[in-house]
Amino acid sequence: MRSLKYVPMSIALVTALAAAGPAVAQTPNFPWIEMESTSLNLGVSGQSGDGLLRLPNLGTNCAYSFKVSGFGAGVQVGVSKISASGAVANMTRVSDLSGDYSAAGGEATVLAGGGAIAMKNRNNNVTIELKSQTQGLNIGFGGQGMNIRLADPVVNAPKTYVLEFGFNKDWVGAEGRAVLDQVAKAWKCRYANIWLFGHTDTTGKEDANLGLSEKRAAAARDYLIGTGIVPTRVGIVAKGETSPLVATANGVRLRSNRAVVVVIQEP
Repeated sequence: MRSLKYVPMSIALVTALAAAGPAVAQTPNFPWIEMESTSLNLGVSGQSGDGLLRLPNLGTNCAYSFKVSGFGAGVQVGVSKISASGAVANMTRVSDLSGDYSAAGGEATVLAGGGAIAMKNRNNNVTIELKSQTQGLNIGFGGQGMNIRLADPVVNAPKTYVLEFGFNKDWVGAEGRAVLDQVAKAWKCRYANIWLFGHTDTTGKEDANLGLSEKRAAAARDYLIGTGIVPTRVGIVAKGETSPLVATANGVRLRSNRAVVVVIQEP
């Protein structure tokens, strides 16, 4: 019998494998931020404010708060609040948003009574297309641009999980749902692909076991998608009886081999 191996795969392959899964509508379906500054001390140096990074490209209700400084520099005294929002590009992990930003292509421009500017992170390739949400105001930044501080949350969670199935069963039971809930809680809102490897024990015909292992992995995938994880992040691989978690002779019933192994693949 062959040894059990899990090989990381590309995001493109995840998309292809999960294409048949149910779609989850996202509006918009890309990372974006919204930020606001409410200090009364607007001026040349700008001010500190709060922001929210939204990640509908990962799953439902995925958002991280951050602090921003230098936002609102040069805005006239007497303005008590300014706000802006915009799309974020080129992120590969949550912490990529943090850093010092400067104008990516010239000065800010005034559009429809507000301001718009492209900002680029000096530490990486992340860009933000910011538009002012405050009527009649341009977007102000100090001479050093703006700084965003967002701590990438530390996840003290495993990258491998196992859920077991009853004999000849292909639906996720209560114990399996509890395992998948742990996966969703730890990884739904992080940049990571989720791989589901379906297995069977060595009883029955090999081709039937291959199909059964695929159904088990598909059932786990459907449950994870139901928690709000974007379908293109979840891929399935049917192993059948060819890669048992516990080596046995042919024809041996063993619950430990009737399983789906969840493997987390980070960038």
